[in-house]
Amino acid sequence: MKTVGLIAFIAVLSIELIFMNALNSLNQGVSQLSNINIFSQPKMSFFAEGNKLEVCINNPENFPVIVCSINGKEISLPSSAVIPAQTAENITLHVNNYHEFYNNIKNDNCIIFIKLHFLNVTVCTSERI
Repeated sequence: MKTVGLIAFIAVLSIELIFMNALNSLNQGVSQLSNINIFSQPKMSFFAEGNKLEVCINNPENFPVIVCSINGKEISLPSSAVIPAQTAENITLHVNNYHEFYNNIKNDNCIIFIKLHFLNVTVCTSERI
């Protein structure tokens, strides 16, 4: 009977140690992802001309960032773009209806949705312009 109790104790202890190790690994992974400060550094500047909207994206990080999509009311990104590490690139967005787009900006109702991919992670964010 003592042997069965000892085996059960060792089994429970082993399972708990494995669970604690897995939980610790998960916490470290989440901590590493939250320490990537990609959104506080890139600067985005917007310039409108005719039926096109230029966005200049500055990537100060040591890794490239892929701009997968930029969408909003009356605007879209025709194709994805790569912003190399520590560079700034101009990306041309297409404006479907310039008058409606201008009214959205004037009424502070122009929100764009940006999908970025970097370090095998895809992130979606929004920006008011």
